[in-house]
Amino acid sequence: MNEIEFEESLNLDNPVYIDVRSPGEFEEDHIPGAINLPIFDNEERREIGTIYKLIGRGEAVLRGTEIGGRRIGDIINALSELQGCDIVISCARGGMRSGAVVSLLNSLGIKTYKLKDGYKSYRRYVMNILNSTVIKPPVFILQGLTGAGKTEIIKFISNSIDIEGLAGHRSSVFGAIGLKQSSQKSFETGFCRDIVRLGNAPYIVIEGESRKVGNLHIPDNIFKQMRKSPAIYVDTPMKRRVEIIKNEYDRFHEHERVIEIVNSLKYKMPSAKIEKLISLYKAGMVDDFIEMLLSDYYDSLYGHTLKKMNYIAVVKNDDSAAASASIISIIENYISSPDLS
Repeated sequence: MNEIEFEESLNLDNPVYIDVRSPGEFEEDHIPGAINLPIFDNEERREIGTIYKLIGRGEAVLRGTEIGGRRIGDIINALSELQGCDIVISCARGGMRSGAVVSLLNSLGIKTYKLKDGYKSYRRYVMNILNSTVIKPPVFILQGLTGAGKTEIIKFISNSIDIEGLAGHRSSVFGAIGLKQSSQKSFETGFCRDIVRLGNAPYIVIEGESRKVGNLHIPDNIFKQMRKSPAIYVDTPMKRRVEIIKNEYDRFHEHERVIEIVNSLKYKMPSAKIEKLISLYKAGMVDDFIEMLLSDYYDSLYGHTLKKMNYIAVVKNDDSAAASASIISIIENYISSPDLS
């Protein structure tokens, strides 16, 4: 059987990763670009696990073979369309699921590789990069008050890492509205992918974040490097901040959720202000609601910390595309400065 380590597989001419784990395992995290051709669905996987625990391995293998036999034809048909590719089969730990598929495919003359240790080996690769990599390109951090448009600006800069996009969360009390938060493993996979992708970039731009984004944690090694990186402050007028937030959130119509979150702030804001916010929202005065939330909650929460930071430049954001162009120019001038060479 052709076993291959994950890092070895990266040197193949045209690797295509086939993940035969269940859809639930695949959704939690997977090799970027992998194709999910599950041998068991989520319920079948639970069933086999139960048999293994209550009866034993032998019965679990028999039941797994029965279920898998019905799927193997579909898997073979799907792989027949990948002519000329280097097919790498993976399961959770490089065990029975991937082994059975690889053995059968190779017996049929379809050359495939079995990923040694399966997804587990890929996970080791990710954590090794996140825990030990010293990011080579200079990193620049965008800072600014809530609603300043930092995420909008990031999207205009190709040499950037969109942390909130990777997390599926906007890193605020309202940050999960309309989004599905990533798993910690998937978040780390995205970080790893972008760090590798930008390994030879002239610079990298990242939005300033706290250590936690929603329920997810930025890897310590990466976060420490972010904290030491030069920062650029995005200065955005209140009217524009209101517009940015309204455009981002207003389309989701999760009215009960918004009121529930406002009520959760009662330990951080006076009750009179909580009542005022709810009154504005229920009256449809969304602009006034957002402005009060920004000035009376977010700005008082984060403004003091932001004022204490040092910045290499301040950029006005009346338009995110124009602001991104200014930021790129500032960074290029900064890294070409004779004082830094």
